[in-house]
Amino acid sequence: MDEVELKNLLFEDIYKLNDEESNKIAISFKGVSYTFKEIEKSVDYYCHILVSKGVKPNDHVALLGMNCYNWLIAFFAIVKVGAVAILINYMARHETIVDLIKDTDCKYLCYGKYVALVKQENEFETLLEEVDIPKEKTISMRYRHINFKEVMKNEDIPPYASPLCREEDSKRTSFIIFTTGTTAKPKAACLSQFSMMNIIHLNFARLDSIFPQKFMCLLPLFHCFGLLVVNAYLAFKRTVYINSLSNKLSIYKEFVRNKCGDYASVSIIFDKLARAPLWWLHRARFVKHCIVGGGFTSESEFEFLEKKYGKDKFMNGYGQTECSPMISLVYPDAPSIKKKTTVGIPMKGIELAFMDPETKKLLPHGQKGEILVKGYNVFNGYYKYSDDKQPFDKDGYLHTGDIGYLDEDGYLVLCGRLKDIIIRKGENISPKEIEKELRKFKEFGQVRVLGFPSIDEGEFIIGCVELPKKPLHFVEEKYLDEMRKTLPAIKVPSHIVYVEKFPLTANGKLDEMQLREICLNKLSTFLNEDTLARKTRVLMHKTIEKKR
Repeated sequence: MDEVELKNLLFEDIYKLNDEESNKIAISFKGVSYTFKEIEKSVDYYCHILVSKGVKPNDHVALLGMNCYNWLIAFFAIVKVGAVAILINYMARHETIVDLIKDTDCKYLCYGKYVALVKQENEFETLLEEVDIPKEKTISMRYRHINFKEVMKNEDIPPYASPLCREEDSKRTSFIIFTTGTTAKPKAACLSQFSMMNIIHLNFARLDSIFPQKFMCLLPLFHCFGLLVVNAYLAFKRTVYINSLSNKLSIYKEFVRNKCGDYASVSIIFDKLARAPLWWLHRARFVKHCIVGGGFTSESEFEFLEKKYGKDKFMNGYGQTECSPMISLVYPDAPSIKKKTTVGIPMKGIELAFMDPETKKLLPHGQKGEILVKGYNVFNGYYKYSDDKQPFDKDGYLHTGDIGYLDEDGYLVLCGRLKDIIIRKGENISPKEIEKELRKFKEFGQVRVLGFPSIDEGEFIIGCVELPKKPLHFVEEKYLDEMRKTLPAIKVPSHIVYVEKFPLTANGKLDEMQLREICLNKLSTFLNEDTLARKTRVLMHKTIEKKR
């Protein structure tokens, strides 16, 4: 592990600047620009509002709303007064929002526009009643209630001093982000400014010289990676364009209009933009870097995006919310083969280890095992989880649940999820190998291989495929026959299920829980489990609909 200098940095260090820098444009949202000085004044103003409402250090304050300037100000202010910001997914259903707020013991609610509010009558009043938060403990961040441009024009805003000492403030849990819940119920990850700010301090400085002046975030701010990259570009005094992510058309229009050099999003958004008419003419040739959260689904996807955007523009990485969220990053100067096949080099100052999942012994670097992480980037634990249920071992390593290894050049290679391993007739099978074979069929969009319990086999294998365009003649057996040529019989899927469109979370990741449910529903309408374990066929959506 490299020796590094860790600092007790705070989010407010980003916008507390000297006179020359304070007048630089920091944030642009919907055509309105705000300087670093205006951010500082806005945060101080919102801090005074929070305190007047009774918010005290360590109080939990739910933050619910779409991406906007006011959301970011509310977040900075909650942290600055010493409270804990609970970041809620604005796309979540009413029931989920209620559970998340109650599970984290929120006493206050900062609210803006969110999806359930738009869709359901009396949504906000019902929400307050169910989470037991009185209206006097809510603080609006909607523009019709608080316009910071007007406030700064008409009011003298006194500075607000944080009640906590720097070291105490930097290392405490100052915000909670929920894991995405793609395979299980979301967990409340407790994060600190110390972790996120030192990732920026130690690992983004080498990018300062190549960062263009304008950057656009196409990620939700309640997502850990979205929050990290926004703070990183602000830390290096760039102008950050925030998008509300309300619809695909608005994303494309802002992409074209603002002429930013760098962008951060998930691969599916970059893919959809690249398929727009006259894409290269409009924007792609002006893009300097694309930072991908969540990684690429395959080498072929990476090749497609490089073809559409140009070579050496994509920066892929690997991380988890629990790691604030970065573990490794592929820098722009990395060899092309490393960008395509790895998730980069580990963050400075952190320690990686690899453990044999069966023997629980640490492995030499270069051997494949569960990835363990130790260092400043690791979170403070899950809220309300007892010590024995936290994902740390006795040596202080965080267990990621991912399988991987370091190659001969020190780049991290991911091989899949520990929980994804399918045990069929006593043999451990990695879905990645089967997914690679499914991707050879050009007509398939996304692919995913899942294991389902079976009476006879332990687990049977299902290949889930997205087929955007149904061919005129779909010969189901041809895919399986081709796979039998390259895969051992035990790895050939028992069935291939067609899904019209893969379900995604708000972060653009595959929603595996929902995909499993879709697969089970389709299979259960067609065959019983005993048949499932013995039959192999492709289930087409329209065929199933006819059966119903």
